[in-house]
Amino acid sequence: MIDPKLFDFPSIFGVVKSTDKLKRNQTRLLRSEIQEIAISKYSGGQLEYVGDKENGKDFYGLVDNLNYESKSMDGIFCKKKPWTKEITLKNFRSKNLGLPEKTFDYMLLWDTKTYSFGICSWESCMKNINIKDAIITFKVHFKDITFIASNVNPVEKEDFSEKLRNLIEQIV
Repeated sequence: MIDPKLFDFPSIFGVVKSTDKLKRNQTRLLRSEIQEIAISKYSGGQLEYVGDKENGKDFYGLVDNLNYESKSMDGIFCKKKPWTKEITLKNFRSKNLGLPEKTFDYMLLWDTKTYSFGICSWESCMKNINIKDAIITFKVHFKDITFIASNVNPVEKEDFSEKLRNLIEQIV
């Protein structure tokens, strides 16, 4: 498995913080991609970002040949309950195709409010799934999560929303 000690968490969460103004509907997917590219860059050479060309996984483990999915959310780790918040695993867009096939080995969980990180297995994600129409959600009990980093102090980075706006203005 990957070695989380090789991750540069202050830089990863610096990028997370710098994308805070990209939370509106039009930019949320871009925000996720920016953060996942940063995770790959600051993983100590352990993760290759494949989320732009693969379904059901965001990273390929260069040191262990395993597949990793990544989910981030403000307050993903509940304060008063030993569970994560409910996380969307799959949205079939009106066509429920049943239980998802296994596409990753481990789930990387990022709390973008407290700048905290944990990891759990596919099996842990499948213990508490909920199917509502075409959407499959899950939550993970804290006993099934290996918590690696908490309350990380992010490195200061430039505001992505300003840079993006300037780039768009230049191009158009």
